[in-house]
Amino acid sequence: MKRFDALVIGAGVGGMAAATRLALAGKSTLLVEALDRVGGRASTREVDGFLLNTGAIAIERDGPVPQLLKDAVGIEVDFYVPERDTLLLWGKREFNASAGPVGLARGNLASILRAATAIPALRPKPGQSTTDWLRRFTKSKTVHGFVDNVLGGFFAATGQDVPADVLVEYLTRGSAFKNLGFPRGGTIEVWKPLVDAIEARGGEVWLSSNVTALRFGADGKVTGAEIDRDGTTTEVQADVVVSNAGPLNTVRLAGAENFPDGYAADVEQKTDGAAIITVHFASQMALVDWPTLALVGKSRRMTYAGNFSAPEQRQTKPGWFLYSAASTPRPARGPFDLEAEKGLLLADVRDYFPGFDRHATVLAWDVTAHDWPAQRAVTGYDLPIETPVPNLWNVGDGVKLGADAGTAACVRTADAVVERILQRGL
Repeated sequence: MKRFDALVIGAGVGGMAAATRLALAGKSTLLVEALDRVGGRASTREVDGFLLNTGAIAIERDGPVPQLLKDAVGIEVDFYVPERDTLLLWGKREFNASAGPVGLARGNLASILRAATAIPALRPKPGQSTTDWLRRFTKSKTVHGFVDNVLGGFFAATGQDVPADVLVEYLTRGSAFKNLGFPRGGTIEVWKPLVDAIEARGGEVWLSSNVTALRFGADGKVTGAEIDRDGTTTEVQADVVVSNAGPLNTVRLAGAENFPDGYAADVEQKTDGAAIITVHFASQMALVDWPTLALVGKSRRMTYAGNFSAPEQRQTKPGWFLYSAASTPRPARGPFDLEAEKGLLLADVRDYFPGFDRHATVLAWDVTAHDWPAQRAVTGYDLPIETPVPNLWNVGDGVKLGADAGTAACVRTADAVVERILQRGL
């Protein structure tokens, strides 16, 4: 039986970051991932010779993710940064979200919101939804539709889902959705060097392996796990377990009987993951001329789209143009009609990508919903990183800290967990 100081379940961003930080701290670390690749919803897979991102398109060029790479391997992320990193599409019109009036508004949004919400009459009430807060100022369907699309891009949710005070905090911190970069070769390239960093420090990374159960000692602490690896059941021991599987899946792996009465039911009741649908398609004819990332201001469902056709991005086959488009279904939390939602997204794709029906080939659909992949909680409804078991922790997109989102948020959860583990001498 192998023994490690730490076992990390899931190689999504939170798990990758936690395993890396633990390895940097000198802890022998095992990272176990069910898929054949690292990165989770911020990864990349190959389909018919195209490199398709599984979720995250862009990474903030400053912040926790680049800092993690610097600390672990002393390198900068290899970003492709176009002159216009983001566009706003509104019907037939395109606006540069990096410059001009829209870029200026984007750059000053934090200070404008800080000044406005300093006035008590304009401040959101605790728990008030973004939709209800905005209705105090406008009932315009166009404005509310635009805000829903922006929130879909940020949080995979709508104005009814996101608390207004959470949105204001997210936007007024000054770092949200700025200084974006696009990893060459797909988002997975950000995480590959971290695998080397973990293994260089004596750790191990097991891909295509499933943690099927956690083991507990008489003192109520986790002692290790049962892992299905290459069709063989393997037992490992660990002093600490960090789960990037989402709080609900963590409880299922541990078993409700290993928590205080009511805890498992409480996690089940509070787990309400957000959903996002993505279609990937390619064409031998350019369908649009804008680069990388576009937010969609007016649509049936589409919230943002990506163009990965630049040779510098190294994601498409020669002579081809590669795109994706994403939507937030209604409701974002709870059951929805998948085929109807796909139809609405494709209708928007036809509007914004002229020639789609004549020239494009659909490569793949990604549907991230509810508790698989690991729970993505709506910001403001995250569960704690701690569990009642003193050496079992959660990281990732179900336990984000404060008004946070994206890959940076997942890294911050890992930083917080590892700091507490080290402080407690575990």
